[in-house]
Amino acid sequence: MDILRTYQRGSGQMVNTDKSAIFFSSNCVDIVKEEVKQITGINTEALCEKYLGLPIAVGRSTKDAFELIPGKIRGLIGGWSERQLSCAARETLIKSVAQAIPTYSMSCFLLSPVTCTKITSAISNYWWGSAVDSRRIHWRRWQDMTRPKSCGGIRVRDTHMFNIAMLGKQGWRLMTNSNSLCARVLKGKYFPNSDFLAARKKKNSSHTWRAILAGRKALELGLIRRIGDGSLTSIWNDRWIPNGVGFRPICQKEDADAQQVSDLMIPGIQAWDDVALEQNLIQMDAEAVKRIPLGRAEEDFWAWSAERHGLYTVKSAYRLLVEAETQQADHAEGRVSHSGAHNDLDGGNYGSARYRQKCEYFGGE
Repeated sequence: MDILRTYQRGSGQMVNTDKSAIFFSSNCVDIVKEEVKQITGINTEALCEKYLGLPIAVGRSTKDAFELIPGKIRGLIGGWSERQLSCAARETLIKSVAQAIPTYSMSCFLLSPVTCTKITSAISNYWWGSAVDSRRIHWRRWQDMTRPKSCGGIRVRDTHMFNIAMLGKQGWRLMTNSNSLCARVLKGKYFPNSDFLAARKKKNSSHTWRAILAGRKALELGLIRRIGDGSLTSIWNDRWIPNGVGFRPICQKEDADAQQVSDLMIPGIQAWDDVALEQNLIQMDAEAVKRIPLGRAEEDFWAWSAERHGLYTVKSAYRLLVEAETQQADHAEGRVSHSGAHNDLDGGNYGSARYRQKCEYFGGE
């Protein structure tokens, strides 16, 4: 109560006890609950209420906690179904309204596969049949519909992958703002003796921490170390060589003894040591390292390779996830995989004139 009084004096605002509620843990006994209510003057308990659209308490599974999201999307689509809209209009509603509803929830929690499937099913039914419960034929897989228009899709978002890209933002903040209160609390509880990339999921981890760890999948695709003095970057374990295979050296020479990037630099000045590069790296890697500029920073730091400004963006992270998923699917099906989201990832199967005539409304055709 002293904290509340201090807040009231500092902000000039009074806490309205009639509109306030207290959330108690399931392990809290009734006697303690009554004592807290008498001290605070708040008699209302928060059971299944929400705060900023998110559930106050999440059980063992997020399936039931976020059941409201697909239900809300179905309700919206049900209202749209009463109007006969063109394909372009349906596309706009799907992208601008339906897929925007779960955005905030996806930035904090990892939605269950069941919830993602329900969201996708409602949107897909509306796209192909103009109704949420339509049973019309879906002429293409939903994975194909999430591809760019130049590849035969309509670039609707894959719910699960966009969820991962959103959660990657939280991990990026932990890495780049390690002195924040949130980062220090999470580090002290979950990875006190390691860094975020090496942290593991513990048995009793919270849903928030599990979601942040899930977003690490997006970070691993685009993180890169920018070199300052080279003392904090491992030559063989960290991603630090731009445009390299996996952003790491291709291989290690037999007589290589360098471990940190600083071992490849001339001591005392920020310049590459040609002798050390030749001794530890093959020629292709050595030439790539020589093109890395030095002197931009005093210490090594993390950057995002998918953007010129080096900062993490959900858009670029989602693009990397889609490209990685597409390459895996092409490899599994024995198709030639192309890099870049704007290439013909289907190998030309859907680039025929007959299909393009069906997609004239896309605007890019």
